[in-house]
Amino acid sequence: MVPSISRFRHARLYITFRCNARCGYCNVWQDPVFDGHQELTADGLRRCLDQLAELGVTYLDITGGEPALHRELTAAVRHAHELGMSVDITTNAIRFPPAAREIVPLLGTINVSLDTLDAERYHGIRGTDTLDRTLGLVRDLGAAGATNLKLICVVSGQNAEELPEIVRYAQRARVPVYLSPMFSYFAAQRELRPAGSVRMLKLAAVNGRANPTAEPAPPPLLSLPTSELARHVAELRYEPYTVVSLAFLHHLRTLDPATETNCGANSRILTVGPDGRVLLPCYHEWDASLPWDRPYRELVEDPELIRVRDEEVGRRPGCRSCAVFPYLGLAMSYRLTAPFLVQAFSEELLRLKRHAGPLTGDRRRALLRRGDALLAAIERHAAPLRGGSHPDELYHFEATGDGRVRTDLSADPVTVEELLADHAHEDCWRAQRTPHRLVRLLYADIQPAPLSAELADELPEVQLDCWEILLGLLPEATAGPGAGLAGWCDRAGRALRGHQAAASVALLATFSDLPAEAIAAWGGVAGHPEEALAVKLLRTLATAERRRELAPLFSAELAPALLGPRRAVADPVPAGPPPTPEAARRGEDLPRFTASLRHADTATLRIAIRRWKAAADPTTAQAVERRLLLSELTGTPR
Repeated sequence: MVPSISRFRHARLYITFRCNARCGYCNVWQDPVFDGHQELTADGLRRCLDQLAELGVTYLDITGGEPALHRELTAAVRHAHELGMSVDITTNAIRFPPAAREIVPLLGTINVSLDTLDAERYHGIRGTDTLDRTLGLVRDLGAAGATNLKLICVVSGQNAEELPEIVRYAQRARVPVYLSPMFSYFAAQRELRPAGSVRMLKLAAVNGRANPTAEPAPPPLLSLPTSELARHVAELRYEPYTVVSLAFLHHLRTLDPATETNCGANSRILTVGPDGRVLLPCYHEWDASLPWDRPYRELVEDPELIRVRDEEVGRRPGCRSCAVFPYLGLAMSYRLTAPFLVQAFSEELLRLKRHAGPLTGDRRRALLRRGDALLAAIERHAAPLRGGSHPDELYHFEATGDGRVRTDLSADPVTVEELLADHAHEDCWRAQRTPHRLVRLLYADIQPAPLSAELADELPEVQLDCWEILLGLLPEATAGPGAGLAGWCDRAGRALRGHQAAASVALLATFSDLPAEAIAAWGGVAGHPEEALAVKLLRTLATAERRRELAPLFSAELAPALLGPRRAVADPVPAGPPPTPEAARRGEDLPRFTASLRHADTATLRIAIRRWKAAADPTTAQAVERRLLLSELTGTPR
């Protein structure tokens, strides 16, 4: 059993199990396991939040039930905000008290459930006649200037044909709508609520255990298969103000009950019940709890939590058919496999089309055609990628015995420096051999710059160009044409000449076939934060002739690494025992620590990486990574 050394940055607080809607696709009002639970008082919530902050939680998802039914919701959000947490809440807007509107500016996102614009259909799906309240809240918050509002639309056979109208509503309101295909996750699930008593439906299990007195549950009544719902949703992914998680759709399409599900419940996301208890293994499979009788920093080390995490999460029959994405999406960020790459592409697209204009039919079809081909290539070439053997290993690796490391990310062994640099960060988002690492410049640096509307509108095509090229980093993959990248970079670079974002455009242009002379006319890449990484990746993707052409664009320190063979890092002369991973993370003789791992066996290397990762400090991670990358490229210990 491995100790729970991973830090918890996320928590889901099920602040209440009570709900005032009667949705047929939800079980919180149908299963007696959720009845009669005590809820934390204002003092209890403050204490709960203080302990979560001590544990390291920086993101809090307040959910339920219906959170607005808890009388202390406002106080909880205020206190979490004071603790520096980013807080999201999800509400059905049936009863969102006026006082609670005061906390909206403190939220990262306020998610409002809206499945239909038709009052009769709304009643059939949610069992209430309150569509006007939901639309009223959206209208009022928008008029008050809220920019953190998001609609959540559960897509079922009842509303699939209405999606274009819902999307147009979101575009008129200038509020993003998240389209979530419905999937079957509990036995009595229906698209429409049952007629009559709210207790007419009973699950065949109470608190996860067999209930011999329960009526046999009727089969789910799904008028459209999940695959058809997913298709409807996927076709809208390039629409403005439309949020489509391609990673979620990928998970639904590849869901295999014969395999384990990668889930973050109580390994990445602490699940806290209304009375403060830790729900095991999660809310949806809950059949045990750890009472809140100790601080959360002690509860996460409890042997039972660790046992459930290691032996049950993702392995139960219910887990293997689960698609509850808040748990699964976060877990994808910690395993550099195909789902993560699909998620990275999807998240980039959401940012890049945030303010995009309307699409013509021809352009939509062209984007979908290219996007589908790219996603298929990602899945095909990333299929061999394996996750780590431990929650704190981002990917599979083995020592070669001759000073290097074998991974699935490269046909050739990589350096210890690269392994440490990747694991200097908590998740995969800054791993070096991922297309996202450089494509993120499009939304992080270039999009916020003063681009013309025409250049900004073309960013979805530019994203596809970049991925086609950078996907060639993966073994057995060949860089695609990225045909439009050179022309777009040339226009954007000339338009941004003199702006700091021009350097990011120039860096991306080095991966195109744009002549170096043209790039130099409006910017170079020397001194760019990602200059060293670009040098490393160009050594894989660019021909020797192209690298010679590009060398003058780079700094004098790094140009030789672009031109010549890889230099072996000169290890320091041993002087006493090497520093521990924790000491090396603090900057105590990093070169000697790296040298000590160069000829370690796989077991020793894995233990060192886990300790190195557990000691991660987000404030110094990028500086540590840069030191390691420069050492690798120049052969000089840093």
